[in-house]
Amino acid sequence: MRLLFFLLVLANLVFFAWAQGYLGATGEDREPQRLANQLHADKLRIVRDVQPPAAKKDDPACRLVNGLTVADAETLRVAIAAIGGEAQILPLAEPALHLVLIADLPNKVAADKKTAELTRFAVAQQKLVALEGGRYEIILGSFPTDAAARDFLQGLVKRGIKSARVDSRDQPTSRPRVETRAPASTLLQQLPKLIAPYADATIGECVP
Repeated sequence: MRLLFFLLVLANLVFFAWAQGYLGATGEDREPQRLANQLHADKLRIVRDVQPPAAKKDDPACRLVNGLTVADAETLRVAIAAIGGEAQILPLAEPALHLVLIADLPNKVAADKKTAELTRFAVAQQKLVALEGGRYEIILGSFPTDAAARDFLQGLVKRGIKSARVDSRDQPTSRPRVETRAPASTLLQQLPKLIAPYADATIGECVP
């Protein structure tokens, strides 16, 4: 019995010495050894709730829609907003007209008198226009350029008509344009469908 007791004590001492490394290097897979082999273990941090990188957004695009009526332009503006885009209605100004006329006639009597005078000078093309305040003017010609209007005026002067003059006037806007902006994939796919009901509508590039 004593022999068995001493053998057990000896076995425990040997195991203790082996576990503490007194009998040689321990395996590299033991916990103290792994900690010693870690590089900069003190700088390790646990990061929680890391968000993945955001997906790249679709590049914006701009297109100009022409050939719409005022009502159709407003309808398209609302439809573009419904698909997450933006639309702006731009008036389309017509080129100015250059008129040759006799203006500032104070009343109808003066206007009729001037009309009769022009008839005696063989001016067949004349248009009497009533203005606010009872005034009148007589339009003798309408031209796309100032030069053409002045050439016509010079011909009237040679015929003895010296009360006429050239007056350039802006025309009222006609069909508006709609500037549309949205992500490229959305706009390029949806815009042709949105303007399909409008026979005269066309798509062009936005003006820089």
